[in-house]
Amino acid sequence: MLNDFLIKLEKRFDAGLKVKPIFKDEEKNISVLKFLKNQNFLDFKEVIKILKINFDHKKPIGYVLVKDENKIVGFLGTIFCKRPIKEQLVEHCYLHSWIVSKNHRLEAFKLIIPVIKKNIFISTYSPTKSLEGLYKKLGFEERQFFSKIVLSFSFFNFKKNNVHIDEEKFFFEKYIKEDEKILLKDHALTDTKKIFIYFDNNKNNNIFIIVKKKFKNFLFPILEIIHISNLKKFKSNEEEIGFELFKKFKTIFFKVNILEKNDIFLKPFYLQKNVEKKVFYYNKPIDFKFDVLYSELLR
Repeated sequence: MLNDFLIKLEKRFDAGLKVKPIFKDEEKNISVLKFLKNQNFLDFKEVIKILKINFDHKKPIGYVLVKDENKIVGFLGTIFCKRPIKEQLVEHCYLHSWIVSKNHRLEAFKLIIPVIKKNIFISTYSPTKSLEGLYKKLGFEERQFFSKIVLSFSFFNFKKNNVHIDEEKFFFEKYIKEDEKILLKDHALTDTKKIFIYFDNNKNNNIFIIVKKKFKNFLFPILEIIHISNLKKFKSNEEEIGFELFKKFKTIFFKVNILEKNDIFLKPFYLQKNVEKKVFYYNKPIDFKFDVLYSELLR
């Protein structure tokens, strides 16, 4: 549903410009890639990684703003999915890489109209300053979150550990909830690791996390914790879990994205750094809890 601000913008829209959806593996994607590659301020390799994230092959991977039928002058990337939220599948779209040629930026809003008209849950992380004001005028809710980076050496622990971690699929199939199985199935083809964690040799007393190993500045290994199924239980055992993850992945740093910077990894000896970021939501479900799944942060 369009708000008054967007309705006013539509009335002055340049009739010579059209918005078209782009689907994965279409031949015309070559023109899209050429347009994106020519954007000097854009990390083309990173965008390519994001475009490979696709949870719903029937939905577009983006929309293009076209002039004179075939000249691309703008692009908005989309990641559509149906994500489990409180025992329901909620249609969701994550927005990324909103780029419009300088001469047509007054018409940039046109790219987002097809998504807003779907009246679904929409989100985007840390947009450029120039887009923040537009998102607010379009009715998006702004929230802060934190990327916390912790030195993994802080978790050295030579005591007996009651925490066990495993990647065996059998554990996920037998011990986790059905809605969590949907989440894991959706992310099966992403370049992430799914870790089953259980306590005191009791597999019914468990959580699971989704992680990805990256390299900070192409040199130092970092383990990004993308999802934690039970934040309270993780926090109660974070030192033991951290030690087991360090042993398995041999990374120098841990990184986690959290809504409150005091959620986990709080102790001073963790040698931490907090980076404040922003997330914008549209039609956010009441029961939605912050995470970075189904987004470009999986790249």
